[in-house]
Order: sequence, then structure tokens, then C-alpha cells
Amino acid sequence: MLVAFWGPARGQGRTTSNMAVVAATIALDHHIRVLMTHTHSKQGLLEYVFSQTRTAAQAAGTSAGMDAIERLVQCGMLTPEGIRDHAESILKDRLELLSGSLNTEKHTAKLLLPHIFKDYRRFYDLLFVDLSAEDDPEVVSLVMEQADLVVVNLSQNQVSLNTYFETNGGLPVPGHKQVLYCLGAYERSARMNKERIIRQYGLKKSAVGIVPYHTGFMDAQNERRTVPFLLKAREARTRFLEFSEDGSFTAAVRGMGQLILQTLEISALPELEAAND
Repeated sequence: MLVAFWGPARGQGRTTSNMAVVAATIALDHHIRVLMTHTHSKQGLLEYVFSQTRTAAQAAGTSAGMDAIERLVQCGMLTPEGIRDHAESILKDRLELLSGSLNTEKHTAKLLLPHIFKDYRRFYDLLFVDLSAEDDPEVVSLVMEQADLVVVNLSQNQVSLNTYFETNGGLPVPGHKQVLYCLGAYERSARMNKERIIRQYGLKKSAVGIVPYHTGFMDAQNERRTVPFLLKAREARTRFLEFSEDGSFTAAVRGMGQLILQTLEISALPELEAAND
């Protein structure tokens, strides 16, 4: 199923960062195969935050990602196997990345995405697509129309929230789509907290999740060690749940992932149960 991550204001809702950590957490927690990609005109944050996990050849390679998909589409040879073979492994058999083009002079998302949407289901349960607020509106509309779920990434900035909910009326998210809201870099102590946002803008409590602000997570992304950080944070949670910032962060991100799975009515086996089968 296709999940679109989008935010109305560039950088404020941490759209790419949220998608990366939620996708990785779902893949770590469940027996689900997840593919990530984005619609940006060149490689960027999504490739960067996972670059320590990608192999050196993948990180520097020219044969994978959207460039390879474009060549196959031009030849009429793109198959589900072609998508799988040109995605980069982040977590073996769980989480893969279809990286953006290395050619900054072209932007072919509008041409390539329909082919990917048609064929990804053969090898993946979920396709997460990161949409930039600055993307071509036609590309944004294409992805949202095809999406089974749109995750709108917001900040706790009241001006931005007013602009999105009151001035723009939730556009450009189609009114008939299932929508969740993700508050990125969330500060629990702020007056504009999750509960107040739910009340003020008339949102369903079950439609709002958070990815808390966490200095360690920010450092891990800057240092390109997102997966090692998540693995370490999960261990801390089991030892010091009540007092651990790592544990609180992991629980909140897991909660956001559960909202997505529940909304899509995906009943995935937790990793521990799957391992015992």
C-alpha cells in the first residue's frame, strides 16, 4: 500500500526525517517489507541519513535508484524485479531505498512514478513516498491521488497550523483520502501541544501522532547513523522505560507507525512472534 508523507511548509514538519524513522521502525518491529523513495529532483536527506547503512558502492553508485528505473522505463523493460533489483538495502529483506537521480538537470518523477506504483506490490507491502512542499504540484497531486494514506507533517507553529487548516482548508490533500497528522520535532512542554492542536483544529485523537525532538536522534541523522541509533534506543527502552529519552522517543515513533498500520488495516506479526513461528 502507498503512504505519502507530505508537509505544507518546508523543514517545519520534518517530513523526510519523520518518514525515515517511522519506516525504519515499522521494518524493525514487524515482518513487513518496506520500500522508500522520494520525488525530489536530486538525492538529498533521505539518502544521507541512511548513507552509513548503504554499501559504499550503493552510496556512490550510478546504476541504482531512479536513474536505473528511468533506463528500464525508456526501454519498456521495467518489471517488479527491476524495481527490487535497483533498490538499496537498508535493513536486509525489510527496508529498502529507491534513491533519487544523480542527474540534477532532470526531474522525471511524473514519468517514472506511475510505473513504480503499478509494480511495487510484487515485492513490498508498503511504499513510502516523501513529497516536498516545493515539488511540482502535478507530481504532488499524482502521488496523493494514488496514495492509500496521506501523512501530513506539521510543526507546533501556530501561524503555520492556522495557514494550513484555516486559510488553505487542508489543501492539497484530497478530501476523500485517509489522512494522519504527524507532529515532527515535537516538544511536549510547549503550550501548543498535541492535545491543544487536536482541540483547536477539530482533529480526531486517533489521527494524530508525534515524532519527538531528540538531540541524540538529530545527531545520529547528522552523522548518518540512523539505524544504529534506532537499534540502540530500542535497547535503552527495555531497561529504563520510565526515565529514558530514548525509550520515550522509540515508543512515540512506534505509536506513529501503529497509527499507519491500523489505518491501512494491516495486521502484521510483531518481529518476536514472527521469529518464533
